Amino acid sequence: MHKLMAAELDKVVEEIHDIRKNAKDNHDESRPKWPMIVFRAPKGWTGPKTWDGEPIEGSFRAHQIPIPVDRNHMEHADKLTAWLKSYRPEELFDENGALKPEIAAIIPQGSARMAANPVTNGGKLTKDLITPNIDDYALDNQDHGKQDGSDMTELGKYIRDVIVLNKDNKNFRGWGPDETLSNKLGAAFEDTKRQWMEDIHEPNDALLAPEGRIIDSMLSEHMDEGMLEAYNLTGRYGFFASYESFLRVVDSMLTQHFKWLRNSHEETPWRVDVPSLNVIAASTAFQQDHNGYSHQDPGIISHLAEKKTEYIRAYLPADANSLVAVFDKAIQSKQLINLIIASKHPRPQWFTMDEAKHLVSDGLGVIDWASTDNGEEPDVVFATAGSEPTTESLAAVSILHDHFPEMKIRFINVVDLLKLKKDDPRGLSDAEFDAFFTKDKPVIFAYHAYDDLVKTLFFDRHNHNLHVHGYREEGDITTPFDMRVRNELDRFHLVKSALLATPAYTEKGAHVIQEMNSILNKHHDYIRSEGTDLPEVEDWKWTTLK
Repeated sequence: MHKLMAAELDKVVEEIHDIRKNAKDNHDESRPKWPMIVFRAPKGWTGPKTWDGEPIEGSFRAHQIPIPVDRNHMEHADKLTAWLKSYRPEELFDENGALKPEIAAIIPQGSARMAANPVTNGGKLTKDLITPNIDDYALDNQDHGKQDGSDMTELGKYIRDVIVLNKDNKNFRGWGPDETLSNKLGAAFEDTKRQWMEDIHEPNDALLAPEGRIIDSMLSEHMDEGMLEAYNLTGRYGFFASYESFLRVVDSMLTQHFKWLRNSHEETPWRVDVPSLNVIAASTAFQQDHNGYSHQDPGIISHLAEKKTEYIRAYLPADANSLVAVFDKAIQSKQLINLIIASKHPRPQWFTMDEAKHLVSDGLGVIDWASTDNGEEPDVVFATAGSEPTTESLAAVSILHDHFPEMKIRFINVVDLLKLKKDDPRGLSDAEFDAFFTKDKPVIFAYHAYDDLVKTLFFDRHNHNLHVHGYREEGDITTPFDMRVRNELDRFHLVKSALLATPAYTEKGAHVIQEMNSILNKHHDYIRSEGTDLPEVEDWKWTTLK
């Protein structure tokens, strides 16, 4: 058997060399038929043939303990010993348990050893990624919220230029399950194509070519995530962009990759860190009003946050400048899983590039232009993480300020969510956490995903006066704003929450609470009669606080 396998391997290696030589010499861009060895063997091959009258080898029982022996049940130890001795260990090891010299001499040396081959230690092969200056992609947001823009569209321009800058190094790729255009990264195709080795049938097929830096012509999240893992593990950089809901298809693959990243970093010091696995969750739960409930699941962030977060980052940029700054940081990192939750629909643009840089570097920050506490102890804290939560919270602050200009509001935007985790190596200290969120003032936390994660992050902190408004498993095919209303993430519910949580304003805010209820009732009737959101919602613009 060993001689047969060796002969087949030699044959396959020669065929691979021939295919590569033909492609290079003859410019053959057709998809080759790569050789593949199919080795079929019985389950439990060379194990016990039978036990207790039942077959072991060749049956499902080979996946179980073949001979039941443990420290408390030694009656079959002789059978176990006989089976293990059938492998003739005395021919391999000396009396001290060491390999015999003639066997040890067979072992490959140096980089010929499997685990020492540079391809299996990709960090050794990694070249620095060339990245552009993110200031070149900055939207002018000096007038906060004045202009609308698509965050993912702006990121597509950055990705396009990363592809151009690294064309010679050939160390950057993107993956997606047939969704690169849908996720608004179309600018990338200004300089590259979707790589596709099969026949191309235009006009049904588009943007396909035998060579390209984007692979997204298969609707398979498994293929995309797995190929990106292999790309990272061989020392190269990339990203995988998918609809948020369907990242749950590969959450167990992400788990296994996390475990590898952790153990390879902590237990095998000879391994060199590899480029991070970057996952973009676009077409998010709150932007799937047209596809409906089946496409509304933001749970991937909770799944990853349960891991040892030294190796996990969860970013929720609220606008295009923040997204570009996040991606620029993530794509250059090593030995991490970076989850980036991004908006693709046109949305108000909030932060200047300098503000975005600080938010990404620090993980969070007090937004002075949206706060009225003037550095004093606030009456209420608004915290946001995500695109829609930020817009709705700013609208809520605007409503509160119009009714109660004396109310001291602190507005905090959180980009790097796991900086709030106490036991994360990068986490805020209790003193830092209290400086942002206070020890006891009400915190109205508008959040992109399921409430429970934020509640968990606050559990070990001093301030438990927390009111989270996130995704509450309420979805349907409906209007964009109604998705927020159904989950009580809209501005009107946030205003009510702030007033009810702030004792000094609960009673004198009764008329405002009533007004918010009236608007919500109006919204309910309006979307059913008109099929679109209220004009005062669609046309709302941020105005400078007095």
